[in-house]
Amino acid sequence: MKKKKIIIDGTFPRETRVIMLDKNNQIEDFDYQPINRKQLKGNIYLAKVTRVEPSLQAAFVDYGDEKSGFLPFNEIHTDYYNIPTKDKKPELQEITPPEITSDDLKNENASSDNNFEYLADNNDIDPDAITKMVDEKMTSDFNIEANDFEVDNFDNTKIEKEPKQYKIQEVIKKGQILLVQVIKEERGNKGVSLTTFISLAGKYCVLMPNNPYHNGISRKISNSDERKRLKDIISNLTTNREKEASSVIARTAGAGHTTLEIKRDYNYLARLWNKIREATLKSKAPCFIHQEDGILLKTIRDMFDRNVKEVLVHGNDTYNECLKYMNDILPNQVKSVKEYKGAAPIFTKFNIEDQLIKLYQPNVKLPSGGYIVINPTEALISIDVNSGKATGERNVEEMALKTNLEATRELSRQIKLRNLSGLLVIDFIDMSEVRNRKIIERLLKELLSRDKARIQINNISNFGLLEMSRQRLVPSFLEINSEMCGYCSGKGIIRGDEANAMLILRTIENEIYNSSNIDIINIYGAAPSVIYLLNNKREEIIFIENKYSIQLKFFIDKEWAADSFSIEKVKLSNKNKTGSVENIPALQSTSEIYNQVTSNNKTKRKITKTKKEVNPQDTANNNSDDQLDQDSKKPPTSSNNTAKEETTVKKEARARRKITKKKTSNKKKTDNSNVSGDTNKKDKKQEIAGE
Repeated sequence: MKKKKIIIDGTFPRETRVIMLDKNNQIEDFDYQPINRKQLKGNIYLAKVTRVEPSLQAAFVDYGDEKSGFLPFNEIHTDYYNIPTKDKKPELQEITPPEITSDDLKNENASSDNNFEYLADNNDIDPDAITKMVDEKMTSDFNIEANDFEVDNFDNTKIEKEPKQYKIQEVIKKGQILLVQVIKEERGNKGVSLTTFISLAGKYCVLMPNNPYHNGISRKISNSDERKRLKDIISNLTTNREKEASSVIARTAGAGHTTLEIKRDYNYLARLWNKIREATLKSKAPCFIHQEDGILLKTIRDMFDRNVKEVLVHGNDTYNECLKYMNDILPNQVKSVKEYKGAAPIFTKFNIEDQLIKLYQPNVKLPSGGYIVINPTEALISIDVNSGKATGERNVEEMALKTNLEATRELSRQIKLRNLSGLLVIDFIDMSEVRNRKIIERLLKELLSRDKARIQINNISNFGLLEMSRQRLVPSFLEINSEMCGYCSGKGIIRGDEANAMLILRTIENEIYNSSNIDIINIYGAAPSVIYLLNNKREEIIFIENKYSIQLKFFIDKEWAADSFSIEKVKLSNKNKTGSVENIPALQSTSEIYNQVTSNNKTKRKITKTKKEVNPQDTANNNSDDQLDQDSKKPPTSSNNTAKEETTVKKEARARRKITKKKTSNKKKTDNSNVSGDTNKKDKKQEIAGE
């Protein structure tokens, strides 16, 4: 019974989103293609070797992008080796599509559905049924070969393998032209990874045009009768093996489909390869040759199967494009594509937006009250299962088993939706019984058996940890849709106000100790840090200013993160009193602040004290501080004494004139006046000298 739906949102021309819903309207698969994400995986280029690196046994090639591509030696086809021509086989052979016979048309509707075994849906797995399987012998490691490119080879022809007798520097030369395909996207500073083993994926089979003797069937097809039937079909498709030197692999989706459907899919891939071959022969390296299928074509090719009831498309242009692709690949299923014309957005109609928003959150709630915490790190992805508010079980063991079963089902969805890859470590709730651990292990392996990525799962350890690895097919959901937080600089935490304030003060003291002649220190930081310092660390700031005789100035800069800061040291020169700055942070607002600081410094004038030159006799009478301040403002002492002597002579002359005008009656009185005049002269001289 068909239970699933494919929902396509193409209302925005720059982004197309595709969702597969299960019978409970829960997201089972999610894919989207934003305009700002450049997809390179699967593209084919005509490249030129720019450098051969013997230490890596790899070559770097120019395929037309800014970064060079990385091509390992084991990904280079032997046809490109610079060895004698007789040891090679011709490359880029044209493939002749097989003709469709009348017998194929008669059996078009005859499908081998009875021999096809569907994989169970995630929600239909019964833990009790799994419990019965626990007693069976289980291996310590379980390797899920989910990728269709990992197959069982059934070709009876002896595969000719060249011995590893060459090194890359011996057979690959700089400037050599290669036809390459991207197998791994760019990541960080690393460029794409390339291969010369071209593969073209169709709906039911995969064509490898330059890789002979590798016909096979996907390992996910377990029915022996169905495997035998597909083996006969593929053998008939590649009858001209010696001429065409190609291989075909039957995909999992090909199980249960007629010979005509598989042959049509093969013919489509053969025509596609011939177009690629013709474009390659006419091109000059480096250049682009073939674009990997877009999101709509991949949706119909990979997502659409017998369990899909309908494909609802929102957006007229996207709807017409889906009809075209469906008519080319599955003409009998065109009626399954329907256009959504509702007033509400299609993702809102099916409550999809709320589910997508939860993908940004690290916590995932479970039905019983427990929850999962997903925390990606540099080395691995840690997943913690917590009981939370889960109650109602008779004992702790039953509660742990129930919560772990719910977490296992939810994790199988989250790993796929979030595209979690690499090393994953799951911390389940501790279970003392080994039997319960085996139930969790078997359930997780069964739920992940439909994943397209290669997965390896280990058993639960004595610490309750389960380790697993998942192949990286595409970047994770958070890698594509998130950026580093500007507030915490990507750490997820920040220093507290008290710790950050004390760190700033200690840093100021260290800078003062390691430098000399610092007059001003400018501190730049975020508003919370500066405000906390000025409100709560006023005493410490004054203590540092008095201790080191410097001035601390604080400035708010909006560009700084919460716990980040910078220090600017200003020295004042002795000549022109202008500021010289050290350790200027690279901030846009710093220039304005610095101009203000230097302009204020230029207006300041430092008072210099000049030593006074005095005679030994004069020094004895100068003891007070006020007298010293007055003397410091007077001219030198020698010139001052000369001026005093001139003033005394003038006074004596005026005194004589006054004396001669007086009429005294007796000579004694005149003599006394002369004596007193002499005495006055001496007193005046002493007063002047004292001054």
